[in-house]
Amino acid sequence: MNKKRALNISIASIVVLVSIFLIGRYTYVHEEHLERGEVIKKESTEHHHYVFVQPEGEGEAIELLMEDEMSWNLVQEGEIYEVAYSWYGSKEPTIEEMQQIERE
Repeated sequence: MNKKRALNISIASIVVLVSIFLIGRYTYVHEEHLERGEVIKKESTEHHHYVFVQPEGEGEAIELLMEDEMSWNLVQEGEIYEVAYSWYGSKEPTIEEMQQIERE
């Protein structure tokens, strides 16, 4: 009986630890900051507005959700911006701050 109880406690502990890890991973807010990124494209659907930002000197363009349509209208393709964005779980990366900066 003691071996069975120890096995059940071990299995329950593993399940609890894995659950805590997965819940923590899903709810953790990831934050990124681009000091210089060029807006290469803008897209809009019925209720969503997207900006595609190419980080200067690295990688592929990042698709970012912009929640405010008026702000989205002010963004210009081909311009350089400083961008802070965040996401968690399976949510889309969303722009928190965006500021136009001068080309060098």
